[in-house]
Amino acid sequence: KLYPPQAEAIQKGLLDGRNILAAIPTASGKTLLAELAMLKAISKGGKALYIVPLRALASEKFERFREFSSIGLKDGGVRVGISTGDFESRDEWLGSNDIIVATSEKTDSLLRNSTSWMEEITTIVVDEVHLLDSANRGPTLEVTLTKLMKLNPGCQIIALSATIGNAYEVADWLGAGLVLSEWRPTDLREGVYYGGNINFRGS
Repeated sequence: KLYPPQAEAIQKGLLDGRNILAAIPTASGKTLLAELAMLKAISKGGKALYIVPLRALASEKFERFREFSSIGLKDGGVRVGISTGDFESRDEWLGSNDIIVATSEKTDSLLRNSTSWMEEITTIVVDEVHLLDSANRGPTLEVTLTKLMKLNPGCQIIALSATIGNAYEVADWLGAGLVLSEWRPTDLREGVYYGGNINFRGS
């Protein structure tokens, strides 16, 4: 059974190729939205790019997506590649993969080095999209997304964030349907741990 924000994203066109900005809490199912969109694209012969801010997160997602290798969407299964290193490398070999995981800096480098397979991308997932507002990473991410939208005007963009403050503006910029929710699968409770016990507020 889908979580309410996941169901809303599908109603707003996630599986129909529409851009989606999912501004929902941690553990509310953002990654599944990305996976559904990527696998739908791959089933139609597309290629997905999953952009993350950190190498550690790239490795985590790479290991997760490798589990799709046994899915019979295409001959040989779903192929997954990762690129986070040399910023002067074009990494043309990555083009044989169905899902490519890369940091925003590496994606920017691939674009600047005119990597040929970047034009084949049909689905772009931007994890932690709120970093557009970051003084350090924001400019690179914004320019990278702008270049990708110009290079692949028909591609689907899935933007994910648990903490974005200007969701309406970013959704408008991306031409995306907005899924804005505070729903959580588990209620958060505030408490103080002291003397071996947790004293919850209001109890």
